[in-house]
Amino acid sequence: MSPCVACKRVISYNPMCVPSLTVNGQREPLCEACYNEWNRIHRTSKGLPPVPLNPLAYQPCHESELPS
Repeated sequence: MSPCVACKRVISYNPMCVPSLTVNGQREPLCEACYNEWNRIHRTSKGLPPVPLNPLAYQPCHESELPS
């Protein structure tokens, strides 16, 4: 769990699948609401299809699934 990089709401997520932005060289997670807003601003409002969200993005993962 950590805050969304955009709205600061604390979210739980799968770090391998969650959409993110790079801030100071580090990946920071986006919550689903902010991701949907990003898609609206940068994709659908320009007539482009939305970038699909990984269905596992906000599902928990076991610690053993994380890279070493």
